Amino acid sequence: MRKEYEAPETRSQVKYMQIIEDSLGWDGMQKLLPVLKVIADHHGVTIANVATQYILNQKSVGAVMVGTRNSKHVKSNLQTLEFDLTEDEMKQIRDFVDQYPTPEGECYELERTSPRYKGIILTDRNHVE
Repeated sequence: MRKEYEAPETRSQVKYMQIIEDSLGWDGMQKLLPVLKVIADHHGVTIANVATQYILNQKSVGAVMVGTRNSKHVKSNLQTLEFDLTEDEMKQIRDFVDQYPTPEGECYELERTSPRYKGIILTDRNHVE
């Protein structure tokens, strides 16, 4: 099922929507959120903290870039570093995500080479006509 979105406000939102559509899809994303919520509640953190911690624990990842629009986000983002996912929690997320396709390549390579993503690099959502 394809989700109809409101117009994205930022280039990042465009990219997020495309990656979701090309991997989990909207329905898969809605099924993943409760899995992450249970883990987040166990640690007293947010779903975003769990997702960030999961990505940080991947072998090929040395850092993540997180967005901070205001001072509340700084405190929340710091919580990502105040807990560790258990091996079981990592496996639970991995087993879920592994049921779905994964876009090949890193995000900037996709923007440079994929016809689906190529135009996004020039997208300026702040000046929409």
